[in-house]
Amino acid sequence: MPKISHVIHHIHAEFEKPMIMLARILAKVQPNKVVFLTNTLTYTCNPKYISEALVKKFPNVDVVWLTGNDRISQNDYPKNVKTIPLHSFKGFYTAYSAKIWVDNGIAFSAMFDRKPDQIHIQTMHGSLGIKRLDRAITSRQKHYWGRKEIYRESKFTDYVITNSKFEEDVFKTVFWKNVPMYRLGHARTDVLFSQDLVKIKKLRQSLQMRYAIPENHKLVLYAPTHRAGFFPDIDTQGVIDALEKRFGGTFSFLIRFHIRSEDLNIKSDADLRLYNVSDYPDIQELMLVCDVGITDYSSWIFDYVNTKKPGFIYAPDLEQYNNKTGFYYSLEEAPFPIATTNTSLCEQIVSFDDKDYCQKVDSFLQEKEAVDDGYSADRVAEMIASLLKL
Repeated sequence: MPKISHVIHHIHAEFEKPMIMLARILAKVQPNKVVFLTNTLTYTCNPKYISEALVKKFPNVDVVWLTGNDRISQNDYPKNVKTIPLHSFKGFYTAYSAKIWVDNGIAFSAMFDRKPDQIHIQTMHGSLGIKRLDRAITSRQKHYWGRKEIYRESKFTDYVITNSKFEEDVFKTVFWKNVPMYRLGHARTDVLFSQDLVKIKKLRQSLQMRYAIPENHKLVLYAPTHRAGFFPDIDTQGVIDALEKRFGGTFSFLIRFHIRSEDLNIKSDADLRLYNVSDYPDIQELMLVCDVGITDYSSWIFDYVNTKKPGFIYAPDLEQYNNKTGFYYSLEEAPFPIATTNTSLCEQIVSFDDKDYCQKVDSFLQEKEAVDDGYSADRVAEMIASLLKL
């Protein structure tokens, strides 16, 4: 059975269908317009960084973002980028007037049938991850709307941007079996290669001011993946003690839940040095400024490896998760120390070997044939410009 929220979303879409169809008829495709839409309806992930590169390198391109009606004011969109609510006639018209669609999930395919003279570019939000995508496909196939999304995404996606051979092999088993793939790298990882110490310092200070985190504290980011009924039992104080023993200094614990998580409202507690940063729009910036990263199965950690900063996997429900969702490869093949209990997590932190970890990271990226190098957004922007015949 599909989730209630999923059903409500598509019932809403069915009511909007006449407006969508009318917009498709009325809108004329504009040859220099590119429309961006993310799976969270926010200014983030690969589309954000591709958009910024496109605006900088090709200012004559008309760049538009489709947003959630309630999220425009919550996110810092650049002044030179237009924003239009997705769920409006103007939003539907805008989608159908664009020459190119760029998304990072099944965003456009959830609502729109692409016109023959439009181009759909998929950038996908995951990276080198271990979670099996085909299980998600299976769940979609159980209901009408899901099957429709799968059909659209498989038939009407023109190009998929990847960062590795591993990713291409995975993608060919799901939606994009016969879709051309371009190994240009993931634009969202570019910021993780930044050597701009002034920029990094400003981002860090902005984060600390936003959440009232003491300026001299080091930061550990814990961001688990989403799954129904899961509540993390991570020992935040034990982790802080272990981090301070191994790396020195004073640590604050940042926790960032998935946007669909039920735990978003956990209160920050300055006395415990615990800060809920779930409403921070761009996890890439959190990765850039934090000193240590911890997750369970979330793919962000496979972007984070590019920083070479310490990363850990805390997976207390490993066996259950493996049986339900499954992995493309075992956790042990990833470069991160793995723990299934709080005690073992703290032990892994205290005994962390930086040299051994960096060697494992290099071997892992080499084995997956990853190409991220800090210039992916420029390469994708140039591809888009070529498709627009600029």
